[in-house]
Amino acid sequence: MRKTCEHHALEKRKWVRLTRACNNRCLFCLDDAAQDGSFISFGEVARELRDGLKEGCRRAVLSGGEPLLHPQFVEIAGLASRLGYTHVQAICNGRMFCYKDLLARAAAAGLSEITFSLHGATPAQHDLLVGAKGAFVQTVAAIAAAVRTPGLIVSSDVVVNRLNVDQLGEIIRLLYHMGVREYDLLQVMPFGRAWENWKRLNYDPVKKKAALDRAFAWAAVPGTHIWTNRFPCAIFEGREEFIQNPSKLIDEIYGRREMLAAFLRAGDKPPCSGGRCRYCVLRLFCADLKELRAKGGLGPRPPALCAGAPRRPARGGIAAAADIMAIGEFFIKHRMTVKGAACRSCARAAECEGADIHYVIRRGFRALTPFPRAAGKKRPVK
Repeated sequence: MRKTCEHHALEKRKWVRLTRACNNRCLFCLDDAAQDGSFISFGEVARELRDGLKEGCRRAVLSGGEPLLHPQFVEIAGLASRLGYTHVQAICNGRMFCYKDLLARAAAAGLSEITFSLHGATPAQHDLLVGAKGAFVQTVAAIAAAVRTPGLIVSSDVVVNRLNVDQLGEIIRLLYHMGVREYDLLQVMPFGRAWENWKRLNYDPVKKKAALDRAFAWAAVPGTHIWTNRFPCAIFEGREEFIQNPSKLIDEIYGRREMLAAFLRAGDKPPCSGGRCRYCVLRLFCADLKELRAKGGLGPRPPALCAGAPRRPARGGIAAAADIMAIGEFFIKHRMTVKGAACRSCARAAECEGADIHYVIRRGFRALTPFPRAAGKKRPVK
């Protein structure tokens, strides 16, 4: 059910931060260090929007902090529309839409879509996670009003963590009955305040398969769409349609581009390195940067030994001197791999770097056939 709108999710978009302030204090906030209570000037936002058009973007995403706190939010949404963006989206908790006529004015100015952050099925659960008493009531009221607004697309983000994973299906049920049909499930990441609260928030997706399956079952309901972000690909064995499109990883790289570039150029150890790496969606990319720095260049990763493709010499490559975003795109296209459950029993697992993620999405993990341990290097029977 997710493929019908996938082209929208992959359109090139310009993310523009409006604020470094938020009226929630989420336990899992990744942006905590950047929150100093300030607003980005209208002039700087306008420059960012114009730059996005030059970069070929036609979808503007207004974010924060909490973008609705910006005193010129309506004017900014209107400017994005007038400049030529065909789609103007806000990522927000929505609480400010409960005041005055902000929602109606924003929609009239050109706001096309609102993605509301809802992390609990009850006031107690949501308010605990966002650190603000009464937030659930305001966010739900704003969602209900947005759904009633003609022409406005309404979707929702849910950060999945230990405190809400068992109720994930109930959160989607609540959203569905309010009229929301698009749900973006984001795996909690070990950054910012989330890392400070990691013992409370971390969970094992494999052990919570039943709870996740109850949530993913909503994708079978006509008209609904479920997206996943930052989840380890291997947990989707047998349900590969939920693997996040690999190209979305470029957003994660873009958000940390300066830190990653410093790591590549100067060998500066990323401040986030250490125990949290095993949980990070960029773990393999950082390992690639380390290898790229050591070798000066990298070519495409060879196919999995069991994939059946001839192991011809790899063509093309990327140099360490390249722009970090170009390196990211090369990694996504040519070096992003994954291993499945069958790989653990493969006799050649140690010499194989896994299967190309695009191959797995097309063929499924079932296409990976392990070499029998007793057979050594004989090819598996297909």
